[in-house]
Amino acid sequence: MSKNKKPAPKKGKPQGAQRNTGAAPRQTNGRPQQAKTQNTNTAASQWTSGTKRKKSNLGAIALGFVGLIVVLAVLIYVLTRVGENQTAAPAEPVILTSYDASKQPTLGNPDSDVKIVEFGDYKCPDCKIWTETVLPELKTKYLDTKEASFQFADYPFLADDSMLLALGGEALHAQNPEYFWAYNKAVYANQDENKVKESWVTEEALVDLVKENVKGADIEKFTADLKNKTYQAAVDADVKAGDDSKITGTPSIFVNGTRVDNPTLENVEKAIETAKAD
Repeated sequence: MSKNKKPAPKKGKPQGAQRNTGAAPRQTNGRPQQAKTQNTNTAASQWTSGTKRKKSNLGAIALGFVGLIVVLAVLIYVLTRVGENQTAAPAEPVILTSYDASKQPTLGNPDSDVKIVEFGDYKCPDCKIWTETVLPELKTKYLDTKEASFQFADYPFLADDSMLLALGGEALHAQNPEYFWAYNKAVYANQDENKVKESWVTEEALVDLVKENVKGADIEKFTADLKNKTYQAAVDADVKAGDDSKITGTPSIFVNGTRVDNPTLENVEKAIETAKAD
């Protein structure tokens, strides 16, 4: 039977009797039609309520996001101002302290009013670069003309054999100040920058280096001084002066007792010219 065909009327009753007279709601599947309408209204009401809740939640999220942006903006502003204040504040100069210049290796005019001091470690690659590039320029312009003096102070800290190299320099300086500068040049020329932190320099290697590069040196005395650490006190005095001056690395260059930050040729020359004008 098709679902659209009406059933035949029951016997004894007119066909119109099946019509709804309005006295009672038509039932569908045993439930009044009104109940279905109410359920539909209730569902619509719940949907509308849910929509309102969603809109309310979105508003709260948006408000919270705006608040977060405001907090971040304030934080960035505060940090920027703090950074500006820190940048604007000049750094305290590092002053050379407890340094004895009387027995140091010296180039130029020791009586000059402009005094340059380097604290160096013979195993330091930057010291090698500075000695081979900046110092020759300073020597030509200020040391050979007697306008300034230059001194080298030991600050061995990179490896155990840094101390041995420093002792070698002190031993040769005690023999003849000229021997020291020949030694200084030879050590940097033979520096192995790939073994900065390794202890590879031995007494025998150092003796051989002096034999080849420091003409006229007393090799027997030099060997004994290395073995006995004869000039340990001199090295220790330099290290103490470096520590007292708050040195944090090498090369550390001072002009008239004030450290030159980033000691390029330009910066050192500027410090020298300022010292000359004072």
